[in-house]
Order: sequence, then structure tokens, then C-alpha cells
Amino acid sequence: MNLDDLADWHASYTAPYLAWAVAHHDRELIAELLEPLDIISLRALAVVLAAQVPRPRTRPDDGVIDEVAVRRAAAGEHRGPLTRAERIEAVLLMHQQGARRDLISRRLGVSWATIGRILGPGEPRRRSA
Repeated sequence: MNLDDLADWHASYTAPYLAWAVAHHDRELIAELLEPLDIISLRALAVVLAAQVPRPRTRPDDGVIDEVAVRRAAAGEHRGPLTRAERIEAVLLMHQQGARRDLISRRLGVSWATIGRILGPGEPRRRSA
């Protein structure tokens, strides 16, 4: 069995049962699922499980705002997670540059409600040129 087939098999069989067993604290089923796996199968399963975990949309705030990451995110060049403070700065920067809320939302991955909270209730929905 090649690695793609092995990963597909784990994605369709082992991963769902393992998730259920972990959620229900079923140690016997966890052992039953993992014990017969060799190192290659364990690695394939780890890749499958890692792919199912959503990437974080924000990094923990560390008190430092990376201005380069903010500018790159506002320009659409940076797809990595920002801290909450950096995301706020990117929203403000895009708004100052005249970007519409739909573009800000799509580019930064923030909801319109979040944009509204950041900009405040007095800000217009669209910036005039």
C-alpha cells in the first residue's frame, strides 16, 4: 500500500474512530486502534490528524506589533496568523487606505461585526474617496 492509500485509509477509518474514542475517553478502543500500527502507519495517521486540525487564525498576543506583518497582511501578501493587536492594526490600516469592509473581511479573515467593533459605530460602512 502506498502512502497516499494509507493516508486515505486512515482518514476514512482510523481517524474518525480514534476521534470518537478520545472524545469518550475509551482507552481500550484507543489502544486497539493504535497498537497494531507500525511507525509508517503512525506517521501517516499523524499527518491525517494534523490536516484535520484548523490552523489558528490568531497568534497569542505578546505585546509586540509586527508592523511589517501588518502591512503585508493589509496588502494581501501575508497569509499567516496575526496577533489580535496586529489584526486590529491591519483593519485600521486598510480602512485608512480606503478599503471596503468586504475586502477587509476577505483579506484578513475577520467578520463584518468584528470590523465594526474595531472601527467603532461612528465610522461609515464605506470610506469616501
